[in-house]
Amino acid sequence: MGTPQHALHRTVLVVDVSGFSRRSRNRQEEVRRGLYEALETAFDECGLDWSATHHEDRGDGVLVLIPPSVPKSRVVRTLPHALAGELRRHNASRAEDARIRLRVAVTAGEVRHDAHGVVGDEVNLAFRLLESAPLREALDRTPGVVALMVSRRFFEDVVRDDPATDPDAYRRVEVVVKEFRGAAWLTAPGGGAPAPRPRPRRRTSHRRKRGRPKRAVPALVVLVLALTTTDAFAAGPVEVPPCPAPVQLNVLTSAEKEQVITSLAVDFEKGSREFTPHGCKGVGVQVTTGTSAREAADALSRGWQDGDHVGQGTEPHVWLPDASFEVDDVDRALDPGARVALDRRASVARSPVVLGASAALAERIEEDDREFRWQGVAQVALAAPDTSSGAGLAAAAALAHAELGTLRLDAGDVPLRLRGTTRRVTDAPPCAGDVALVASEKTVADDEDCRLLYPRGAGVALDHPFVVVERTDLPTNERRRRVVRRFEEHLRSDGAQAAMRRAGFRDADGTPGLVGDPRSRPPAEVVGVPDGQALRRAWEAAARPAVVALAADEAGAGLAASLEGLLTPRDRLVRLPLTTGVLEEAVRAGARVAVLAAAGPVPPAERGTSGPLRVVAVGLAEGACAPATALAGAARAHGSPCEEAAGREGPQIALEGVARGIWGGQA
Repeated sequence: MGTPQHALHRTVLVVDVSGFSRRSRNRQEEVRRGLYEALETAFDECGLDWSATHHEDRGDGVLVLIPPSVPKSRVVRTLPHALAGELRRHNASRAEDARIRLRVAVTAGEVRHDAHGVVGDEVNLAFRLLESAPLREALDRTPGVVALMVSRRFFEDVVRDDPATDPDAYRRVEVVVKEFRGAAWLTAPGGGAPAPRPRPRRRTSHRRKRGRPKRAVPALVVLVLALTTTDAFAAGPVEVPPCPAPVQLNVLTSAEKEQVITSLAVDFEKGSREFTPHGCKGVGVQVTTGTSAREAADALSRGWQDGDHVGQGTEPHVWLPDASFEVDDVDRALDPGARVALDRRASVARSPVVLGASAALAERIEEDDREFRWQGVAQVALAAPDTSSGAGLAAAAALAHAELGTLRLDAGDVPLRLRGTTRRVTDAPPCAGDVALVASEKTVADDEDCRLLYPRGAGVALDHPFVVVERTDLPTNERRRRVVRRFEEHLRSDGAQAAMRRAGFRDADGTPGLVGDPRSRPPAEVVGVPDGQALRRAWEAAARPAVVALAADEAGAGLAASLEGLLTPRDRLVRLPLTTGVLEEAVRAGARVAVLAAAGPVPPAERGTSGPLRVVAVGLAEGACAPATALAGAARAHGSPCEEAAGREGPQIALEGVARGIWGGQA
């Protein structure tokens, strides 16, 4: 079984060999070899990488998904002609029953991979067109070897306004097959549009026609003149000149905003006819979320390389993350030779991080006016934040700030204190019993089981910036630049801001909508997140399940008890005697960390092990970590220090050192 993948906008091409089933088995195998040779060679001649496509064999044909990075116009401008040429070359040296004539159908749209193959409405449509009677009849009527049908939308979006695709060679037809009924467009590469099937001649009467009165002639002239200036029957203007191709606008948004941004993008696309001449469609918008905000940010940091088109989708022109700290992270991580630059602009929405609680829990921790104090939830179980998203990382930032009082992560006690918070994380449903949900105001308000509570004092908020992604290695596309500016204005328009409020966000000014309590307000002070990537690493390290081997003498009993208090049911503690061979025994027990704690001398420990192991050595008395001791030697041999923890502060120092070794930032 496979894991469903994120839907990607793909060009879908399907081919079918005419008359395949009527041939002998040997001829069918010869035809299949010839078909694949023709496809691969034609792709190569057109500069398309056959190995980069997803293709599935269909016996008498092939389904091909072309990568999103390949311009759709190239698929119909060059590939059908190259394919026809390769088929003619094949047919010239074959017997009649080994020759190949192809029906080809092309569509484009969102396609998803699941455990059994690919699925999507456009895949279904491509096969409906392939099996349609007009396409079969077209191949029968053309002297060529290929008949091509494209969907109505593909023709309108790709072919119609691109002279290089020869739109005049296409003919509109009506398709009725299975549950599909609609228009499509036909052509025969190298032979133009196949002529329509001749209509039966109408029988004419042999009766003599009456002469038309001469006074009718002037009226006829008037009608002919009218038809040259208007559509006399529709009372409309003459047909406008061909529209230019609409500007493609790719928008990368967070999962938090996907639904409302998609809706607003559809409105923007429809409204683009108002700012173009002759009412032409001015823009085509594609909204994607990538696999996660974290992966999308990594792709932007790399400059959105070719491989990112497959994993994350089409390269964005506009990025709508949840928070500005995500943009800061990408700016810091941008490769020196990256081909993108980020132009950050103001917010299009806002959303504070709040607490969701069941009615019973809210009754215990709520103070005046729906407020709570973080100290009041210090022992409450927490729903796990998804730190791969910007909104989830902001929730982790709010929890970290509540625990640390700051988001500076360079203090030695940070791993220990973050571990104290992350150990309360659970997979249990939020807002049920005593499980609280720390998340954006929108997320909490969308959960009908949650009561909204606002943190007293400083808090974290999402500011949802508008970011223009600019290519630095290409000339400026002025048409797209104008479209991006109009899209930004559209998102800030009164109607779009009202849609944001209805969707559960606050608008760009921070005004709440109808979702949640009308008295809701942002925190008095918004806490900045100085380094989102560092926070994510620290949080995920502190939350990571651990298998720990502990070997301690009698003085380490207190440390052992404290360490057990930091473990969760997902962790495992293995107790071992502090003897020679203890590190190898730890590896055999499956531990990734070995804690050696002693106040006095210990037997020599081996310098290497048969598996990966991190060693944490703690000297529980003065001089226990002297360079000549076996404890210090074991730590030194594995690249870690031996920390001396003596005196009244010793137990706390020892616990902090152990926590750094187990839940610090190491991989």
